[in-house]
Amino acid sequence: MRALRHEIYSGLRLPRERLVENSLAETFRVSRMVIRHALSQLASHGLVEIEPYKGATVAAISSDRIHECYQVLSMLEGFAAMLAVERFTQKDLQQLRKLLEKHRNIDVGNVKEWQVQNHSFHRTINLRCGNQKLIDMIHQNAQFTTYWFLLLSVPGRIPKNTEEHAAIIDAITQGDGQKARQLMERHIMGAGEDLMEHLKKNMPIGFLL
Repeated sequence: MRALRHEIYSGLRLPRERLVENSLAETFRVSRMVIRHALSQLASHGLVEIEPYKGATVAAISSDRIHECYQVLSMLEGFAAMLAVERFTQKDLQQLRKLLEKHRNIDVGNVKEWQVQNHSFHRTINLRCGNQKLIDMIHQNAQFTTYWFLLLSVPGRIPKNTEEHAAIIDAITQGDGQKARQLMERHIMGAGEDLMEHLKKNMPIGFLL
């Protein structure tokens, strides 16, 4: 069920929150059978945990899973950036530079606006890679990192991301695919490492597995 999945990814449903079938059925105006099927699907993707006689809850955040997802995403997007360099036009570069200017004008506390602009930046590069399978894999993996970034904003990360985006644009402008790949991989893994440090220092006991 897309609506429930979106609520989990967006942070409206927090880790370990109970998911009561009757309540969900009323909220989404569907039958309990539909809700049960949706919870089963979400559980298969690791977003929901279902325990016999206890029901369903939003899955707790696993440090191992966060690290793994950032590892995979960094490799996928790094490869996409390398492929995209040869396909970039002056119009594409102009679009990236406009996005970068918007980045620099965003209030550092406005995480949701940053995420919109950040998504546009990465999407512009990914769509130019010319490999639809790769794009699909990035989209599937990026949903998790978007969820964690919105839920757990890391202080100081937005300005750092902006300057890392600027370096990636410079590499693309120079036509250096390998450099663009390395910078993109380092950029994404750096965000993941900062997030993990923030989680360890600030999250309540039991929030992070």
